[in-house]
Amino acid sequence: MITRTLERPPKDARMLVKGALELVDDVETYYDTGRGVITAKTGFRLGFIASSYGESITIDIRSVGEGVTEITATGEKNVAVNVGANPEKYVLEFVRTLDTLVEYPMEDVISLLDERTSDHSKEVASPTDHQDGSAVLAMIVLAIFLLFGLSIIAI
Repeated sequence: MITRTLERPPKDARMLVKGALELVDDVETYYDTGRGVITAKTGFRLGFIASSYGESITIDIRSVGEGVTEITATGEKNVAVNVGANPEKYVLEFVRTLDTLVEYPMEDVISLLDERTSDHSKEVASPTDHQDGSAVLAMIVLAIFLLFGLSIIAI
């Protein structure tokens, strides 16, 4: 868990959070609940040593004073048995990107995001539209059972 205090009102802080999520390459989707929580998900990645079925980042946005907003980012695995997942990597990448965006005037941030999202935004309209690797995991487990069953039949 990483917390940052921004000298920005909640509306600007929410825009900065969304901008950071748009710029983190492995974030595939994010959803804004409209109640101060944004969730982001990475997707399935095939690795050389270990694959990942995805990670989730939860960002809490909370006003702590006049024009001051606290951002708390936490990460977790989408699938508990996922040895290839590294949610902290994505929390750190998100926070680094957020820290960079905070250094610029909001007009520049908005301009950058307009360019970046002109053809497609990672934001989804519903939490059920989030992509994660659980479907891939289910297909792999099913394939293993099918191969096991076929090998028993072949014997």
